[in-house]
Amino acid sequence: MTDLEEQINRLTCTFNDGKLEEQFKKSKLEKNSTYIRNLMLLGHLIFLPIILDDVNQLGIQPLYVIVHILCSISVYALLFLEELRNKYYEAYFTAAIPLLMTNGAYHYYMNQDAVLGPGEAVLPLLTLLFFTIYPVNFINSFFIVTTTVSGFLIYLLEMEIIIGSQIPYLLIMPFIYGVFVKRSNEYRDRIDYVKTEELKILREQAQNATKAKSDFLANMSHELRTPLNAILGYSEMLIEEAEDDELETYAADLAKIQSSGEHLLTLINDILDLSKIEAGKMDLHIEEFEIEKHLSQIEATAKPLVEKNNNKFVLENNVSVKKLKNDQTKLRQILFNMLSNAAKFTKEGTVTLSISNFQENIKFAVTDTGIGMNGKQLEKVFDEFTQAEASTTKDYGGTGLGLPISKKMTEIMGGKMEVESEEGKGTTFSITIPVEVKEE
Repeated sequence: MTDLEEQINRLTCTFNDGKLEEQFKKSKLEKNSTYIRNLMLLGHLIFLPIILDDVNQLGIQPLYVIVHILCSISVYALLFLEELRNKYYEAYFTAAIPLLMTNGAYHYYMNQDAVLGPGEAVLPLLTLLFFTIYPVNFINSFFIVTTTVSGFLIYLLEMEIIIGSQIPYLLIMPFIYGVFVKRSNEYRDRIDYVKTEELKILREQAQNATKAKSDFLANMSHELRTPLNAILGYSEMLIEEAEDDELETYAADLAKIQSSGEHLLTLINDILDLSKIEAGKMDLHIEEFEIEKHLSQIEATAKPLVEKNNNKFVLENNVSVKKLKNDQTKLRQILFNMLSNAAKFTKEGTVTLSISNFQENIKFAVTDTGIGMNGKQLEKVFDEFTQAEASTTKDYGGTGLGLPISKKMTEIMGGKMEVESEEGKGTTFSITIPVEVKEE
């Protein structure tokens, strides 16, 4: 806070840096543009009946009328020309308002029978009101109040509406309070502005850092995936040759290489997907496809994985919909992530994929009879690079990216992903998506 206050001049309550002060004024003008225009219009309307009353009582007084004509021309020009208003509104408030008010005070002195003549309450009211309503800096506001109140103070004393002993109560105390409020507001506004600008810079830096990270991950994932695909291809060829030559030992070792390579490729693909989502570059390739055929492909891929831990795979298709309009590849990836997650945490149990539809949505739910989760674990199940417990990674493997990526992909499709679980009794992950996903 001390460093911020050092940037503000204690006398004028403006930034010591002129460029920063201009930026602050521009920001304040954007927020108060409508207020400034309405204040000018309202002020002009308030003066009209006073002027008419004065002319009716005293006739046309040349100097008085000329002042009001000049001020009226100025205010109309500023009301209808935004560029001029933005540039000269401070000058108008600082010069025109004191001129109009002191001119009015002088005219009241000449016309003691004015219908709208001021009373003794005008001093504290003008003092407090003028310090708060005008969107000008502290020095300009100080000048407006001092000039205006001085004119009325002289008038009220001359007309013996007030006496000297009343001045401290009617003027000094409100004046000191008005100065305090105005200075406090000016300081606070500028400190808040600097803090806001610093937060904008930090946010921009964070966004740039996130983008750089996403771009790096995308590039590295791509560079890693190319040679890894070659390793998988050659390992598959070597397995076939080893099996043809009946070299079972070599074939088993090569199978381990291929399995590890496929696992590594899965991790790289997850990182690539995550980086695309974070960078806002994850696109949907919408196409129409048959749901029965799609489910058959899912079953063929997932069934061996589920049965690996002596589990039973059950498919329950309860939909009347024949076709879906969606990104078939990404939907398959989401469902496979849900099924592989269920298979991983279930042993000698059942993994069920059930499909149902209602209105224009379709719901895919994967229910298992595995280890389940408690409330605390459920809270972070969709956090990236996080698993339910630290021991989960060691016992079951994985990076904690599959479900977060699946959730984000579901949301990109215009759907939602939900989870229900009870510790020791299993878990249900479900996605609800439109039957026809709109292509943006």
